[in-house]
Amino acid sequence: MRSTYVVQVLLLGILLMTACGSGNPEEPETGSTQPEHQGTWGIYSFEPATGFVELIYSSENSIHGMSLNGTGSMLAFRHDYGPDMFTDSEICIINSDGGGFKRLTDNGWMDGYPCWSPDGTELLFLSWVDYPVGTMDIYLMDPSGSAVTELYDSGFHDGDCHWLGSSIVFTRESQIWIMDDDGTDARQLTDFELAGQQGAADLPFGDYDPRIDPTGTIVSFDRMVDDANPSGNWDFYTILVDGTGETAVTNTGWQQFIAEWSHSGARLVFLVAAMGGGGIYDIYTIGPNGGGLENLTPSDWPTDFLCTHPLYSPDDSLIYFVGQWWR
Repeated sequence: MRSTYVVQVLLLGILLMTACGSGNPEEPETGSTQPEHQGTWGIYSFEPATGFVELIYSSENSIHGMSLNGTGSMLAFRHDYGPDMFTDSEICIINSDGGGFKRLTDNGWMDGYPCWSPDGTELLFLSWVDYPVGTMDIYLMDPSGSAVTELYDSGFHDGDCHWLGSSIVFTRESQIWIMDDDGTDARQLTDFELAGQQGAADLPFGDYDPRIDPTGTIVSFDRMVDDANPSGNWDFYTILVDGTGETAVTNTGWQQFIAEWSHSGARLVFLVAAMGGGGIYDIYTIGPNGGGLENLTPSDWPTDFLCTHPLYSPDDSLIYFVGQWWR
């Protein structure tokens, strides 16, 4: 169960992707209304109002778990530099215009799930330093990759972290927790009765991938509600930061993951990987009250182009996402 939990933490279980090689980054091409194709993986910006899509970074190395800093100038993400995610996963950053690529970590253990501090001076991330023993814990470093310090270790696997204001939300024991940004006063927010129970899916039932809304008062999260397929079926929920007011946002039970807030707080953007037994990998958006469900992915984009990890730009006019060409 320990290893499958970590797969969820780092989003490999939900993406169903193949292992990638160790190719070098490629120079991106200019954008259009069709996604450019270079390396197997890419980071793209997309303007839903016009359909304009631009490739800003391309690589043969797989890309997961992006985070955009507060000014919208820099993206952090996990890059896999080999076939073993437990030893080959590293943290990288790049400017949102495609320049300034830098690999921040280079070691023999797993690093992933980066998240910018509110002021952009630090990166929160997950690291399993003593793999295969021990646990995944929450660390801090500066954007140069130095000053690495452990922020929090619950004694269990800690994952799925997000930082807003003076609060950090994260997953612990398949439940959502919140703590102060100095790593103190950790308290549990959700108490799903099935959390931690292993069913037929790869992962335990439970709550994952929390995100704090722009007001700092509401936390969205994913809940695995059905184990009818290996990746599980999921719905989105919200809860207040004091642990009250849990509310269902969706009731679809799709394979849908990681709802990111718009900066206005009016929308959530997320990946739908599959519904009704068919693979999709499209970008959807919905209101936090469950209204206005919309597929943003243009219908004429290639069927072998998979969209994952969408998130909004600071003015909500763009969506950055990871694309994989399935080949």
